[in-house]
Amino acid sequence: MDSPRYGILGPLRLSHVQGQPLKAAKPRQLLATLLLHPNRFVSTDLIADALWESTPPRSATANIRTYVRALRGVLQDAGLSAPIDTSAAGYSIEVGVDELDASLFESLLAEGGHLKDAGDGRQAMQVLSRAYTLWRGRPLEDLTIPAAWEGSINRLEAQHRGLVDNLLDLRLEYGDAGGAAVLLSARLTDDPYDEQLWRRLVDALLAAGRVGEARAAYGKAVQTLADELDIKPGPELEAAGARAENGRSANWPNPGIPAARLGQSKEAERPRAEVVPGPMAAPELTDPLRPPSQLPLDLPDFSGREDHLDQLRDLVCGRDPVRPPIAVVSGAPGTGKTSLAVRLGHLVRESFPDGQIYLDMHGATQPRDPAAALTDLLLSLNLPDYAIPTDPERRSAMLRSELASRRVLIILDDVATAGQVTPLMPGTGASAVVVTSRNRLADLAGADSLALDTFDDGEAAALLESVAGAGRVDRTTSAAEEILAACGNLPLAIRIVGSRLAQRPDLSPGELARRLRDESSRLDELSIGELAVRTSADLSYDALSPDEARLYRLIGHFAVGVFSARALEAMASPASVRRSLDRLIEVNLVRISSVDHRGTARYRMHDLLRLHAIGVGDEGQQAEAVKDVATVVDAILNKIRRANKALAVEYFGVLEHTGPLTSPDPAPFTETDAIAWFDSERSTFVPAIRAAAQNGLHEYAWRIAAAWGPYLDMRAGFDDWGESHRAGLRSAIECGDRWGEAIMHRNLGQLGIYQDDWDAASQHLDQAATIFAEVGDRLGDGISAVGLGTWLRERGRPDEGLAQYEKAIEAFMEVGNANGEAVARTAASSVWLSRDDTVIAGRYLAEAFLLGVRLADAHRVAKVRRRIAELRLHQGRQDQAVRQLRTSLETFTNLGDDHCAAYARADLGHALMERGELAAARKMLLDSMEIGRRLGDRSVEGQAAQHLGRLYLKTGNLDWARRTFDRAARVWQQAGHDARATACRRELAAFENDAAAV
Repeated sequence: MDSPRYGILGPLRLSHVQGQPLKAAKPRQLLATLLLHPNRFVSTDLIADALWESTPPRSATANIRTYVRALRGVLQDAGLSAPIDTSAAGYSIEVGVDELDASLFESLLAEGGHLKDAGDGRQAMQVLSRAYTLWRGRPLEDLTIPAAWEGSINRLEAQHRGLVDNLLDLRLEYGDAGGAAVLLSARLTDDPYDEQLWRRLVDALLAAGRVGEARAAYGKAVQTLADELDIKPGPELEAAGARAENGRSANWPNPGIPAARLGQSKEAERPRAEVVPGPMAAPELTDPLRPPSQLPLDLPDFSGREDHLDQLRDLVCGRDPVRPPIAVVSGAPGTGKTSLAVRLGHLVRESFPDGQIYLDMHGATQPRDPAAALTDLLLSLNLPDYAIPTDPERRSAMLRSELASRRVLIILDDVATAGQVTPLMPGTGASAVVVTSRNRLADLAGADSLALDTFDDGEAAALLESVAGAGRVDRTTSAAEEILAACGNLPLAIRIVGSRLAQRPDLSPGELARRLRDESSRLDELSIGELAVRTSADLSYDALSPDEARLYRLIGHFAVGVFSARALEAMASPASVRRSLDRLIEVNLVRISSVDHRGTARYRMHDLLRLHAIGVGDEGQQAEAVKDVATVVDAILNKIRRANKALAVEYFGVLEHTGPLTSPDPAPFTETDAIAWFDSERSTFVPAIRAAAQNGLHEYAWRIAAAWGPYLDMRAGFDDWGESHRAGLRSAIECGDRWGEAIMHRNLGQLGIYQDDWDAASQHLDQAATIFAEVGDRLGDGISAVGLGTWLRERGRPDEGLAQYEKAIEAFMEVGNANGEAVARTAASSVWLSRDDTVIAGRYLAEAFLLGVRLADAHRVAKVRRRIAELRLHQGRQDQAVRQLRTSLETFTNLGDDHCAAYARADLGHALMERGELAAARKMLLDSMEIGRRLGDRSVEGQAAQHLGRLYLKTGNLDWARRTFDRAARVWQQAGHDARATACRRELAAFENDAAAV
């Protein structure tokens, strides 16, 4: 069953949501307050107390309304259907019982209580165990806990304590001593001085067969009582300690079975006559055969995987009376599956007194026959070879019979398929099996899966230091960081480089890092003795079918980052590609990187496996891989072109392709479909550009970068814009395409303007203008001129900027590009407005507006309306300005253009302020500042902040005015607008001087 959508039993959590959509403190505090009182109206006063304790601001009610609106928007955007209702009584959030963990928790408590009262203790234990899993920590522990919440939180914590007590009694009653030990350990964290809890923990561990842990628990109890209370253990705890020392539970000789459930038959109670052995009787066996102890040597420098070890220990040491625990540890080559399983075996040896068996199944080379493996297991259990049946099925049945009465740990290493080990599984009893495999073995019945990934940064650094030896490498140095990055945090690779450093005192970390930089020889460096990353990867590759191997090689050449399955479908039929991809995922050569809210998955190949995939195969197969990459990037480019044709917004820029499509269009895009496709595949394009360049397909690289320019401009995707176009520029230069070079320079120059990177903008725009003139592209001339004009205007040289705009108008009229002409006329009007010449500015804007209407380009018309609103403000006609800006903002919002919408909000906030609608103006300006900050556009953020500072001056709120003007000045300064920053400070200083004079 899916986890609840909302979680308050621990840190506040929104499940089934990518990322962290709710970051602001006050909306989080508001949501938590409503979830503590689900489906009930919470008064404004109580919400104010929760948000501001005893000092709510005078505007608390208005602020709460703002937070409610923001919260509704966040929940709606995240796809969470939890309506927040408003009434005179306050606010209420409507959630079902299974949507909120606290509601589900209380429902399960009630259900478990009813079952227990009805005498169905086993079912009650299952229901209450499910309730226990919902508890993740103290309710809302990541938030500030106000007094208004204390009653609700205390109630939940009291219910949790009652749950633990009831569940503890049930687990002990029904023989789940291991589960009872988990609960007792948790209780002792809160109450470490309760001797009865310590006594029960010791006995529970003994009953679970965990003698070593029982002794350790008793020792910790003695130390805790002595250190903190200066007392010795009481008689009951001392008796438990004695039992631990002797290795006998309180219910010996039946450990794990509570005395209350032990039945004594009358036959057992009857005294038996002593049996005297006859003269021919066999001697009594006084030295029984030793139990098997076959675990390989544990690595002395094993590190990391603490969470995985805890999960596996809890699983294999659990005492399920019906199902023996079976764990499958899977992962890519080199992730340390065997090391983890062996370390686990050594940690839990005392829990398996009847032996530990290790069997290498050779799944990656020559898989061991299950029948032979059955024989090995039975011999390990000390059965004579003559007693082992010849029929494999009878051997499997005999193994199950033997394991049913023993407690044995079996490690089956390097398993190929589920079928290889299914006959080796126990049927019942207390034995446990740990399977390691490069495959996920999803079809192994009754198994719990644990997938290993690479180490996190901390684990990787710790392993490198441990293997290399004391003082050999410092994790904080750049050399260590570079080494770990080259290893991709893969445990096998880290162990190899650590061993090389340990055995080669003449090899410095800096020199090793230098050697690993070269991708073409990196795998050669990652080998020592019989350890080699390439050899490990070869074993997995050799097991692939021809189609799977071909896709593996393609992904190696193509997947420089994340990729989607759809991107690869051009190389073969979609069904064939997906079958092969499923197999690569199954054998852990490809892993799932993420799944978005639409269910679309993104995949990733580890960087060392990518290098392996590039190098495998003969010359013909490697050439085939490059050809497959060309097929894939060609399909991506043509699909971008098809999607561009469906966009309603006409792009202001030079498209790399304007003619007919070079491939058929099986299903034309609608505009909605095109935008949705761009959104879903956005993470594919930059890696595709890098892949094209790395495979020498430079024309594809720059053309893909240029082709998705319209989408990047509409979505303000500045990070992707910069990364893709810098790579595209290098490829255009590499393949000698001057026109492509000019397009890349112009687009990078426009990005520089958007991001207030004035030096970069100037350099790129100058280059673009020079090259467009060189190749005779008049459209490119005009577009570059508009960019240069804007740069000159923003840098305080409006006359030169106007000359560039006029030059652009001439070029656009020459080539008949009405969209470009409308852009240039709109831009020129801003210069005339700065001169307060509203007549000429109005003439330019009227012509631009008419061009936009004739083009039926709603986006262009909306941008012209922004300038018309500016004109109306110059003329003192605020009402008309507001009407124009509201229409403009609605258009940008409907088209999903957050960037233009941010400017429209800033302008609308200014216009509303001029009209006296201060509350609405403040909301618009705050929204504009936030969007500008998020997009990294400091100009719109500074503009909105400056207007907001003026609004605070109007209302006499000098403190907020200072803060906001200071923010505006800092933002303008960061944007390179020193004059505007100075103007902000002067405006505030002038007001303060006037106020002081009064």
